[in-house]
Amino acid sequence: MARNSPLQEGEWVFEVGQAVEGAFDPYSDIMRASSSNPIFLRKDTPEHFQWRIRNLPYPADVYSVSVDHEKQEIVVRTSNKKYFKRIQVPDLPRHDLKFKDELLSWKHQHSTLIISYRKPPEILKGEQEALREAERSAVKM
Repeated sequence: MARNSPLQEGEWVFEVGQAVEGAFDPYSDIMRASSSNPIFLRKDTPEHFQWRIRNLPYPADVYSVSVDHEKQEIVVRTSNKKYFKRIQVPDLPRHDLKFKDELLSWKHQHSTLIISYRKPPEILKGEQEALREAERSAVKM
């Protein structure tokens, strides 16, 4: 097959949830990631886009969560410069929407930073229409 063929299998990109990781085999695996490293994943709710960053042990006043309007990303940083992350939200460009500061919120509890971005009405409406369409086209038994 041609290199750019649409039938060719490509790499998966996980937008929501977490990629399945293989189990560690001490006989064949030389190194293993530390279990204390920060773990980043996206878990959406019906009203919010939500990201969780686990294993962040610093107190809440160390964190800064803001919107970079120029790059259209959420930026997470710590004042002690131990953690920095840029979060893209591919759902917003799909609907030609820009970030709004007032829709962003965050909290820190149990060594987990929870970042929420309230879904704009345009996205909620699109999700409701997609759900209705899926219900209509579902096989009835």
